[in-house]
Amino acid sequence: MSKSVKKFMPGDLWDFGKNESWFSDMALKGLHLQSIGSWFAVFEKGQPQKTKYRIEVLEESPSQEQLELYRECGWDLVANKQMFYVFSSPEELNAPELQTDPMEQGFTFKMIDRQLKKNMIAISLLFLSFLLSQFHLSFQDEPYLFLIKQRAFTLVAIIVPYIYIFIESIRGYLAVKKTRGSLLMGIPINHKRKWKLSYIISVIIHVYLIGLIALLFITPFYAVMRRETYTYKTVEDIPVISIYDIEKGPVYDYSHSIDYDWSLVSPVQYIIYEDGYIEGQMQGDFSGAYFKTSIQTRYYELALRGISEGLLNDLIHRYYRHYEEKLIEIENERFDRLYAASGEGNKLIFASFDNKVIYIKYSGKADLDYIISLIEKKYNL
Repeated sequence: MSKSVKKFMPGDLWDFGKNESWFSDMALKGLHLQSIGSWFAVFEKGQPQKTKYRIEVLEESPSQEQLELYRECGWDLVANKQMFYVFSSPEELNAPELQTDPMEQGFTFKMIDRQLKKNMIAISLLFLSFLLSQFHLSFQDEPYLFLIKQRAFTLVAIIVPYIYIFIESIRGYLAVKKTRGSLLMGIPINHKRKWKLSYIISVIIHVYLIGLIALLFITPFYAVMRRETYTYKTVEDIPVISIYDIEKGPVYDYSHSIDYDWSLVSPVQYIIYEDGYIEGQMQGDFSGAYFKTSIQTRYYELALRGISEGLLNDLIHRYYRHYEEKLIEIENERFDRLYAASGEGNKLIFASFDNKVIYIKYSGKADLDYIISLIEKKYNL
């Protein structure tokens, strides 16, 4: 029973010389062409043999009579894809060339030229419409907050193949136009062109695209699993300061919520809300017996430390812009950057250190210096 082997194509079929040379070299290794797909060529394992391959462009499928004429000349049809038909012949037959007039072959390239031109226009319009639909992302006020969300990876995973296909369509059109020009000047196709570098590049690109597509499908499920694992944690299990760290006395009617998220750029993301009451000093009108205390924390651990500054700026833009008190930068060697604002009842802290970024909004009686010291202690800064 014969075995089939799939291999990435070194390039598009319109690159005759490169593909013909590759098919011949595979035959020398005992791999004989069977069929051609979008990315792969399928070979059948057999005995090594010196074989010539030629690619013909035919506007219509050849009839049995035409195929019989090819066979009489020593050429057998082994594979085809769209208008491209691949014929093979053992070298010992010394079969005559299918194309002996480069100028005549140049006219057959007109079909390829016309088809690639249509493809290039269609892909360009599709690519342009996609870019326009995503154009608003370029004007995001908070690009780093967008980047750390899983949707950003999905967008990149879609854009990269778009860009690759777009560039390839233009490159292919220009290359075919150049080949056609050479043929019309009487320069024949080189049937033994070097293909190894093109093959390596093709493998790298296709493996990358396959991996990207796989990640596109896998990461949403992985994110859900991670979210399920972390959502049921308590505040004590999370590397953030809590109300119990800040308030010295007991906290009553305590409640909290924890939201966890994950992405490739920021594998750990927490949004935590804590509320409660602490004992105050009773006033004559029976007010002030209890004071409300609350803390909102947004905590991020980044895979790329280099984006921490951008993320911190985005957090400031989003959560400080409606705050009346002045935001000041605090010089503290334990932090990469540290900003704070303090007003009546509310205190804001924006900090970055190592690969971590944190935003805290606290409502209570503790002062800023004390909260900052708790952050230093929590992270051993």
